Amino acid sequence: MEKIQSVAIEAAKDAGVVLNELFASRIKRYEMKTAHDILAEADVRSEDIILGRIRQAFPEHAILSEEAGENGKDSEYKWIVDPVDGTINFSRGIDEFCISIAVSRNDELAFGLIYEPIRDRLYIGKKGEGATMNGVKMNVSTENVLVNTILATDNSSDMSERVRNLELLARISPEVRHVRIFGSAALHLARVAKGEIDAYYKTTCNYWDNAAGMLLLQEAGGRLTDLTGSPLSKDSRTIVASNGLVHDEILALLSARS
Repeated sequence: MEKIQSVAIEAAKDAGVVLNELFASRIKRYEMKTAHDILAEADVRSEDIILGRIRQAFPEHAILSEEAGENGKDSEYKWIVDPVDGTINFSRGIDEFCISIAVSRNDELAFGLIYEPIRDRLYIGKKGEGATMNGVKMNVSTENVLVNTILATDNSSDMSERVRNLELLARISPEVRHVRIFGSAALHLARVAKGEIDAYYKTTCNYWDNAAGMLLLQEAGGRLTDLTGSPLSKDSRTIVASNGLVHDEILALLSARS
């Protein structure tokens, strides 16, 4: 796992240099994927760097990446990569974006990395070894009173899911202190792991967005389920993440019938 960690960090840092250069440029190039989603030059260039490093070091490993898809290799190790999580933020000059890299072994998450290049923040989670941010141990918050919590959610490029997500937000927002929408699923999970926010939910999710953050949160003492309360897996399509202390109350509110 030491080699995996060193390759992941090197790949993220190298890609981060390019992302910082592109972010500083006046013109940010992208094309439309759908009416509400984009593919930026930054996604492609970051992915090329990260996948190149992985293929060079571990040519036999399987890879799942947001833009390139799966490489189809049969291996006990799989890399799960989001080269830029928060692309729309990036394209508009909003500095809430990151690189997310996770590695599973026999379908169990073993290593997770989230890197914010603009702030040089490196989040690391290792199975059974805890979670850190720039080497400092992270723990979820200890807030156990729902009305004192900060809740986060996110938008979706699928309009039916966006509407559903916001309908749930209307239901739960009166029960918490405040709501945040940062625009990056991975960073939402990192913030819950670090104790900056207390919970996060979304009605549609992708494994490449969540994998690294899932391990960070687990290792920081948090709890993860889907909206039905079932344990979160690589196939889950909804997510609820929390410090664990307010999880059941949030689930009850999100699943309650109007």
